[in-house]
Amino acid sequence: MKRLSILALLFSFFMIVSCDEDLEFSPSGSLKTEDAISNVQDLHNAINGVYERLIVPQASLSSDMFVYGDYKGDSYDYAYNAGHSTHMGLTNQTATSDHSDNFYYVIYTALGRANYVLEAASKFSPDAADKATYDSYVSELHAIRGWLHFQAAILFCQIPTVNGGVDINAENTGLVIADRIFPVDHRCKRSTLAETYQFITSELEYSIANLTTGARKGGINQYGAKAILSRVYLYLGDYDNALKYAVDVINNSGASLYSIAQYSDAWSDVYTSEALVELGVTDNTGSQRHAIGYYAHPDGYAEFAFQESFFSYLQTRAGDVRATMISYKTADDGTAGYFTNKYPGQKGSSTPLYSNSPKIIRLSEVYLIAAEAILKGGATTGAQSAAFYINELRKHRIVGYTDVASITIDDVLEERQLELHAEGHRFFDLVRNNRTFMSPFRGIIEPNAKTNLMAFPQREIFISAGSLVQNPY
Repeated sequence: MKRLSILALLFSFFMIVSCDEDLEFSPSGSLKTEDAISNVQDLHNAINGVYERLIVPQASLSSDMFVYGDYKGDSYDYAYNAGHSTHMGLTNQTATSDHSDNFYYVIYTALGRANYVLEAASKFSPDAADKATYDSYVSELHAIRGWLHFQAAILFCQIPTVNGGVDINAENTGLVIADRIFPVDHRCKRSTLAETYQFITSELEYSIANLTTGARKGGINQYGAKAILSRVYLYLGDYDNALKYAVDVINNSGASLYSIAQYSDAWSDVYTSEALVELGVTDNTGSQRHAIGYYAHPDGYAEFAFQESFFSYLQTRAGDVRATMISYKTADDGTAGYFTNKYPGQKGSSTPLYSNSPKIIRLSEVYLIAAEAILKGGATTGAQSAAFYINELRKHRIVGYTDVASITIDDVLEERQLELHAEGHRFFDLVRNNRTFMSPFRGIIEPNAKTNLMAFPQREIFISAGSLVQNPY
């Protein structure tokens, strides 16, 4: 059988998802492309099918991909090397590494689904009563495309703010941009890094006009797209826009920071007050042994733990509720380590360690983005001081907290590690801020090291017949 690039896969069937929150699946292979999506309910179901691609496999955003940035950082440890995820932290990801191949596969097959749905949606006209809903769903697909290209960019491409990194206008520094369904004989070619980020920001910017501002459980609404945009612009080094969208989300989204009393329990709840984008894992959809909760528990695979030094540092944080979010845990077989308490499983789940909905972006991160953007020169109408955003966050985390008058980038990075540990940020925070750090297993890591980039999968290099240029590694 002829081997095809992931981007050139033409699906013989598409997973249409029911509209209930359990995301039950039924195949629609008997439907012709032009008939499979013919109304807004079909469109809603099909978008759920795109999200399903992101939470089901081992390498998904409810599993390895979500916490990759912690494995690659300076605080990762493991209690037991079961061989499923530990090599993300122990070794570099080459062209033949499972995670290079699997991450690329998950992202680009989800993009393929999104492109399929967009094409099918363009072939029907909704009733007048459904036009606003239709426009919102189409916009959501554009937001998904922008977000997923960003997910791929931080894995496979240099972060633009890295000193001594690549020329963002140089050829073959960006991604293969998946902006349409490709023919089976398509040969993939990388864009420039500038073109990649232009596509990311334009897709997200475009989506905002018609996205709903109402709740979109398990998906992206207007403020979710704006929150992702604030993160994208921070990585891009466009601090005015990073701050603009962060302030908009903080002031207008209706999301609220967890209180000190709420913080510990928020991790077993879904669609909480801080969750701007959260993917919906249930017992019926996305629940799996490779879930982040199963990795992060001694009774599971015990492959995702933290260094004792980080745990010890947390214990010095008097009155800080986040100090309780890592504990020393021991299994009956003696496996022990310092594990996060952020993934205890959802309340009511029959298999708690299998069912953890990843909070892709939370309001607390947006406060941190605002503070960092201001310190790096960002300005926008209505913004407060950098210290204001840090003080507001700390008041919701630390008993008896007293405001500080000023903060530094080091303060923001420390706050990000405290707040966002086990959510996949640490490695990227260090690299994009040009910090050299010590990986417990890989040694001294420079921010512009070639090994900070995942290699493109060897199968894609082979199938592209020379048009897809590999990262140096």
